[in-house]
Amino acid sequence: MMFITWLPVIFVFFQSIYGGHIETVAASGCQNCSIHLTCRRFTSIIGILEASFVPDTVSNSTIVSSFPLPYPRQCLNRRCSGNNYCSFILVEDCPGANFWGEGTLYIKYVCIEDDRIIKYCNSDIILPDLRHTGISEGFIRNPGYPRFYGGQSPCRWRIKAPTEQKIKLTILDISVIIDNPSNQDDCTKDHLEIIDSDIVVYSTCQQREPPEEIISISDSLEVVLTSSQRLTPLRGILLYYTALGCPTPIPPADSYLVFINDTFAVFSCCVGYVFPDTGTKSRELHCWGSKWNEMMPLPNCEQLEFPVAAVEPLPTFPKMAADIVAPILIIGALIVINSIVLFFIYRAKQKNETKIKDEEIGALNSKEMTHVL
Repeated sequence: MMFITWLPVIFVFFQSIYGGHIETVAASGCQNCSIHLTCRRFTSIIGILEASFVPDTVSNSTIVSSFPLPYPRQCLNRRCSGNNYCSFILVEDCPGANFWGEGTLYIKYVCIEDDRIIKYCNSDIILPDLRHTGISEGFIRNPGYPRFYGGQSPCRWRIKAPTEQKIKLTILDISVIIDNPSNQDDCTKDHLEIIDSDIVVYSTCQQREPPEEIISISDSLEVVLTSSQRLTPLRGILLYYTALGCPTPIPPADSYLVFINDTFAVFSCCVGYVFPDTGTKSRELHCWGSKWNEMMPLPNCEQLEFPVAAVEPLPTFPKMAADIVAPILIIGALIVINSIVLFFIYRAKQKNETKIKDEEIGALNSKEMTHVL
């Protein structure tokens, strides 16, 4: 008789960004245990991030099996991905798992809020920059996921990141043509393509473990799902996208950029200025994923206040005019007065010289008269 237990899930991470929610949950259980995957919000769906089975070494030492130990991701995707709630028993829901022996199944999944999912074809996804708030990560799924996919024309999504950033795309689930193609040659019809700068950089119809990650060379990617049938009763695709790297911050007023690379940046205020919130001249920033560790934009540098004596304000124009005109008038008056004084001195000197000459002439005339007599 199968022994079934109910295991509680452990919420290990919760994040809310601009109204959208990402809730990451970890759960584990034995190969016969019923593991419940559930999301607290009814509008959320499940996406499998990690799934691994770790056998018990002692119990499996005598088991001989021709089956390689696979990852149970495909089984979990088939059973739970895209739903709000599911229960999973490894030996029942994953064919061949009964040959793996006893062990523990570890699952890490994400609950994706509806407003964090791009679910319509031919959509443009513009990631926010420093001047615009928004969500720099999200998920893409085809219309009809996880029940069906279809449409005889390609379904496209275009992702554009700010300059200096790249895009990382993770294929969490892909199920096209057949649920698990044996080789890449089966991907001639329905398949997923990743295009970077008009070049197909990745093409597949198979689920990989760990999930395939594609990092763009440029700041844009195009995702194309090609379908040969109008309607195919398979899940389709579920992708996760996020921006990588931090764009160069705009220098605050009265500051300049000292150094920057992919993970680190240093700003410094001009001479006599400091950052008002820290009172320091320099500021270091660290890039965490796609965002700096501080809110943008940075505060403007402010002039450093020194305890110096009050400085009188510059005089106004009327006062300056009075200070200039008054000395000019005084100097002009002194020049005029000096000129008048010099003029009278000169006249007096001329009169004195005339008087002396007359006296000398009179004296000469007196001597001549005395000599004649």
